[in-house]
Amino acid sequence: MADKLTNGDYTIVSGEKALEQIDYINELLQNAFVLLKAKRGRFYPNKDFGSLIYSLDTGNPEKYIEAFAQQALDKLDGVFVKSAVVDSQSGAILINLLINDTQGQVIIEQ
Repeated sequence: MADKLTNGDYTIVSGEKALEQIDYINELLQNAFVLLKAKRGRFYPNKDFGSLIYSLDTGNPEKYIEAFAQQALDKLDGVFVKSAVVDSQSGAILINLLINDTQGQVIIEQ
C-alpha cells in the first residue's frame, strides 16, 4: 500500500489523522502519471526522470507520444503503453496503459 496523491498533495482520510492508502495497481498508475507529467531533464538529481512528450511540436505528435511515454515508464515493472490519443477539442493526451493485465488510463492536460 502507498499513500494517495491528489494534485500533488497527500490525501487525508476525512475525520481522521491518517493518509489515504491505495492498492498496488493504483500506485503504479499514480507513478505513471507523475513520470508522464514531469518534463524530462528538469529534475536535477535525475536528468532521465520524466517524459519528452512536452517537447513535441503541435503538428502531428501522436506517432511519437507512445514512444516517449514508454521511454518514461520503462523502469516501472509491468507497465506498458497500449495507445495514446490527443483529444482534438481539449488538446489533452489520453494514454492507455496495461498494468499487470489490468487496463488503466492517464490523462495529461495541456
